[in-house]
Amino acid sequence: MVKMLIFVIWGQGTSSTVNYDKILANAVTKTNILVVEGYLFELPDTIRAITEACQKARSNGAFVAVTASDVSCIERHYDDFWEIIGNHADLIFANSDEARALCNFDAKESSPSVTRYLSHFVPLVSVTDGHRGSYIGLKGEAVYILPFPCVPVDTCGAGDAYAYACGILYGVLRGISDLKSIGSIAAKVAATVVGQQGTRLESQMQ
Repeated sequence: MVKMLIFVIWGQGTSSTVNYDKILANAVTKTNILVVEGYLFELPDTIRAITEACQKARSNGAFVAVTASDVSCIERHYDDFWEIIGNHADLIFANSDEARALCNFDAKESSPSVTRYLSHFVPLVSVTDGHRGSYIGLKGEAVYILPFPCVPVDTCGAGDAYAYACGILYGVLRGISDLKSIGSIAAKVAATVVGQQGTRLESQMQ
């Protein structure tokens, strides 16, 4: 079995700066997937570290994913987001509002429409739409993913990219090419998180 590694560069609340130092460089060279958390763009001069990490990861054959994180964050750092998304990202995670912000679309634009639009710029797009489900975009197409049924216990994390990201990145690591299958995994992970207390997966998914 080939060991797969996911390395996440996280920002908010952990430090005031992120530098591309030896520790980060070493981690990036060993990862299969590099996930860039969008809140990083709030930190001073972080765009340089993110750019270097993405370039190194891709030169080593790693898959680069970016989370949109927050509408206000996108609005404040719009150009920086597109610098990374447009030049380095293989996958973007966003909810429908974040996706509209990235596209500069108004609130009337539908989730499948923004998913299709983003997929012209990023190879793979994941747009969540709350209880209505989600969409995965590829080459100008938007594949609808039904929400997985559950009884909500704790909605904290329901719209967080974490739940869907883990499911989709699991599918990527497993080499699953069918978007419906990847989306179904993601929806089940999200439902499991919402169906329990807290955002950590305590129960084993069957």
